Amino acid sequence: MYKRYAIYDCPEGALGAFGSAWLGSGAALVERPARYGFHATLKAPFSLAEGQSEGGLAGAVEALAAGLAPVEITLELARIGGFLALVPRGDSEALNRLAGACVLELEAFRAPMSAAEYERKLRPNMSERKLENLKRWGYPHVFDDFRYHLTLTGPVAQGAREAVVNQLEAALPDLGAPHVIASLCLCGEDAAGQFHILQRFPLSGA
Repeated sequence: MYKRYAIYDCPEGALGAFGSAWLGSGAALVERPARYGFHATLKAPFSLAEGQSEGGLAGAVEALAAGLAPVEITLELARIGGFLALVPRGDSEALNRLAGACVLELEAFRAPMSAAEYERKLRPNMSERKLENLKRWGYPHVFDDFRYHLTLTGPVAQGAREAVVNQLEAALPDLGAPHVIASLCLCGEDAAGQFHILQRFPLSGA
């Protein structure tokens, strides 16, 4: 039994190999994102609701994936707040629909947040809509506020940013090739706080 579960896009191929090597370097810069593995969140980490099981969740993710089509996106390196990530360039409508389906269709498996968890997830200057998202869905960045990103670093000091960007650009595979989100990954958080891919379900819908 894992502490929490999440639905992630975990890239494979050249991009996945880059992400594993980059986050596995052991550098302090990647300590925070390395806990979660190289991923983009589709449904944020959650504890299982009472009466639900890992097997039931896996079955629901498999059924959901069977009805959803793969999504193709083009990625670029960007700064989000203080950290660096790969984000989509251009139209994200299909991607937003995919993430929205994960949030909505798997919601019955999410246990309600505790008051302590809610306080922990609050951020300064959070918009009213994001506050409502947090209360209703356990995560502020859903639906119209969803932002796909493959996190590459923890906070990077402004003076170090250029050097880190140069290091990343030298290590990244060709971002001109589209990234295809072809599966939903059911991931679990172990007792030490590390996330693992438990099962990968192909997106096989039309």
